[in-house]
Amino acid sequence: MSETTKRPCAYVALGTQRYRVRHVSDPMLSGLSDVAVLGDRIVVLRRQAPELVILGPNGAMSGEGTDLPQFVCGHGLRATSANQLAATDMDGHKIVLLDETMHEITRMGCAERPGLGRPFNHPCDCTQGPDGRYYVADGYGNSAVHIFDPELRHLKTFGHPGTEPGAFSTPHSLLFDGQGRLCVADRENNRVQLFDGDGTWLGQIEGLYKPMALALTPDGLLLVSDQTPRLSAYTPSGELVGRCRTFSTFG
Repeated sequence: MSETTKRPCAYVALGTQRYRVRHVSDPMLSGLSDVAVLGDRIVVLRRQAPELVILGPNGAMSGEGTDLPQFVCGHGLRATSANQLAATDMDGHKIVLLDETMHEITRMGCAERPGLGRPFNHPCDCTQGPDGRYYVADGYGNSAVHIFDPELRHLKTFGHPGTEPGAFSTPHSLLFDGQGRLCVADRENNRVQLFDGDGTWLGQIEGLYKPMALALTPDGLLLVSDQTPRLSAYTPSGELVGRCRTFSTFG
């Protein structure tokens, strides 16, 4: 088949929704670590400069790029509000909050002194709760989640290494669902654990293989990507309603 021959489109289904898959390929997307949607823009976090690259809602490159010279190795990127992003520097042991222009507002860090059991030690992801508190999955060096108040003061830490409910092995991604529960992708334990806002264990979703990232759809479905590789959709009650491939090693 020649390179100019048009290939058929790929389609996937999640629940009742059918999607057409478009592969966006561009040298500016090399080293991609995570993506987040902020308004009508897709923001890509890379592990090389410029660390932030902007795409339009249809996947078209905008030509915009922002350096994060203070970053050692980017890992997680999440929209915490309509005009704020939380970018996680895994090997720089910090969380940087960015405004809609991709400029730093403030940060949480450990003054480059990582420590076992305390913030931070190779964190993975950061989200903001309904009450304004921030939650950080401190996933590689610590098997823990840290809670900070809206002024970024450390309040408490929960979780420890292990396999029992409430313990973690690489908490990799986290967010709040529509019921106000904190969902944590407990990667090496092959599950997503559910907690209340103070870290009390509520339940878990199993049947996953090394869950990597979490997202929430507008209608409340929890999306979980894992290293099968696949994308799974769950209702608020934990019922699996859709599953598809991610067309890559992992999503």
